[in-house]
Amino acid sequence: MKKLLSILILPLILFGYKIEITEWGKGNTFFGFLQKYHIPYSLYYNLDKKTQKKISYISSKTTIYILEEGDNLKQALIPLDENSQLQIVKRGKKYKTAIVPINYVEEEHFASVNIKNFLSYDIYQATQNPYLSSKLANIFNDRINFKFLPKNTKIDIYYKTKSRFGKVIGVDIIYSKIKNRLYNISAYKWTDGRYYDQNGRSLKGMFLPYPLKFKRISSYFGMRYHPILHKKKMHDGIDLVNKIGTPIHSVAEGKVIYKGWLGGYGNAIKIKHKNGYITLYAHLKGFAHIRKGQWIKQGQVIGYLGNTGLSTGPHLHFGVMKNGKWINPLKIKKSAKITLYGAKRRKFKKFVASIQKDIEEKVAIK
Repeated sequence: MKKLLSILILPLILFGYKIEITEWGKGNTFFGFLQKYHIPYSLYYNLDKKTQKKISYISSKTTIYILEEGDNLKQALIPLDENSQLQIVKRGKKYKTAIVPINYVEEEHFASVNIKNFLSYDIYQATQNPYLSSKLANIFNDRINFKFLPKNTKIDIYYKTKSRFGKVIGVDIIYSKIKNRLYNISAYKWTDGRYYDQNGRSLKGMFLPYPLKFKRISSYFGMRYHPILHKKKMHDGIDLVNKIGTPIHSVAEGKVIYKGWLGGYGNAIKIKHKNGYITLYAHLKGFAHIRKGQWIKQGQVIGYLGNTGLSTGPHLHFGVMKNGKWINPLKIKKSAKITLYGAKRRKFKKFVASIQKDIEEKVAIK
């Protein structure tokens, strides 16, 4: 594929041209896109296999850029992942393609908000950012019950935004502090992606409480009468019931060590975590776009709830192994917090000092 120079088109010189910044619709396909703009299907087949695969996974609501002259497409920019996009340019009667980087506008912000009404409303009024309150709640929800947040709670937030074509598509909270008569808790995002307080203690445990949203637990850890085998058998996990297709998340970061059919477990995934832990997700309908050997982030979607293998109805069998022995998954809900020690702690303390200095400078400028 030949490289093309990225074309910068300014509205002031767009006489006769029309710019459309739109979203990739649900159910849209690349072939449908080509057909809509009268582009030969050969453009797809001339792409390399890696790009073809990425095109098939374009998610709905992805922002795409279209430049038209009359009924003719002159240029299109279609994101393939966070960092690259497919550029289609019409040169004469032919269409050329290239993979070009996505240029984002990144900005840093600091906000100090007093909660007088409720969290999401007051933060949005102060920042005009619809994503901050949910991200903030996710950071602190192991320490703070936001349903009973006292009025006049003061919240400081130091965050970065990432925008494309004027639309904010990413928000990253670097530091936040929540202070009231009940709490005085700070959160700093460290290089491992976790949030720690000023003393280097993580705000969350190593594991999420559960790998999905579920309606009920239909079977607990321990000996039980097996509904299909009709005999007493050790149940080495818990069964979480919901509808088929419910997304399944990894409860902790780790490496995929198994993905595939696993006997009575049906479609299953095993992930190896730190400190001798392995988690099992079984009876899946199907898998997310993951592979064996891949490193998975905490909370990442890995598959979808199903009814495969020896199963009497749609549910997830969730198992946890510690040093080669199955343990009760309900006991990891309140797993110990992670604490930074030694050289990591010293580096973290320097990071905390640098963040506080940045904030003081931003407040002084205001």
